[in-house]
Amino acid sequence: MVQRLSVELLVMAGIGLILGLLGPFGTYAMPTALRLVYWIGFILVGYAIFRPITRVAGWLDDSTPIPFPAAIIMAVAVASLPLALLIGFAINGITMDGSMLGAGFALLYVQCAGIGIAIFLLMRVIFPDGDGSADPATADGQSHAKPDMNHFDGIPVKLLDRLPAGFPKKISALGVEDHYVRVLTPERTEMLLMRLGDAIAEMDGIEGMQVHRSWWVARSAIMTSKRDGRNLRLVLDCGLEVPVSRAYVAPLKQTGWI
Repeated sequence: MVQRLSVELLVMAGIGLILGLLGPFGTYAMPTALRLVYWIGFILVGYAIFRPITRVAGWLDDSTPIPFPAAIIMAVAVASLPLALLIGFAINGITMDGSMLGAGFALLYVQCAGIGIAIFLLMRVIFPDGDGSADPATADGQSHAKPDMNHFDGIPVKLLDRLPAGFPKKISALGVEDHYVRVLTPERTEMLLMRLGDAIAEMDGIEGMQVHRSWWVARSAIMTSKRDGRNLRLVLDCGLEVPVSRAYVAPLKQTGWI
């Protein structure tokens, strides 16, 4: 984490140096030395303000329905205000009167927001793994990254996002009951108000098959099969016996599931 912050600070100073040499937003008229100090200081102060606020944007994305782009726009809008105030007081001489909310301050605010978004996008290109707040490498050289709990056999499963916290991740079968889909595991079941087809689509990536108009089963859950005359049933690890429609018997045999 310390190494990551050091690299970020170096990148920020480099951006400030480049802007200082270019002199955008009317700053080229400044003496070169003052212009370099202005831009390097501006970028480093902005970094100190923007970085923790963009971390909050990541938290909003993880913990609320707010999508990440919207969270970042909110974060930049908030962070640009104190930065514009600091620059205004320190460099432009904005005073605590009506002029403080005039066109000059509005332009400064827009400039801060524009540069903030541009730097954020650049940092995403340089560090595509995110903000580095959850660095999996520790002093012992081992990975301690927080696992994604919504995985089944190591594969991310969208359907698990609909289930309550603590629900078992190993899904054995999905069954239709009226307008609901019952999600079955060896330890617990849960009802979801949705169509079976939509539930199956959200199990994408997991080896499974629809074996009846009302049933989908995971291959790993099949313990054995049994016949009752011409009827075939699959015995699952959750103790359930799922009927197999005749149209699905041949596919099950072809794949070697039975």
